[in-house]
Formats: sequence, C-alpha cells, structure tokens
Amino acid sequence: MADKSDLSFTGLTDEQAQELHSVYMSGLILFTIVACVAHFLTYIKFPWFAG
Repeated sequence: MADKSDLSFTGLTDEQAQELHSVYMSGLILFTIVACVAHFLTYIKFPWFAG
C-alpha cells in the first residue's frame, strides 16, 4: 500500500488519479456525443432557426 507521502491532497496515488481521469474523460466524450446527436435530431424535428 502507498505511504502517506505518495498521496496527493485527494488521497489518490498518481496511478489511481490517471485511471480516474481517463474514465472521466471517456464519460465526458460519450456525453458530448450523445448531446450533439440529440440536439441535431431535435433541430431536424423542430428547426429553431428557420425563418
């Protein structure tokens, strides 16, 4: 187990922090893609900039 000097202020080791960051970024990218698709489909159904 890591000793206290190896931990950051969050209590995670560097490896744990990198793993958490990669999982977070994957979720953020997936959320962004889903949101863009949803906005595009909504625009097709109800175009809000149509004259």
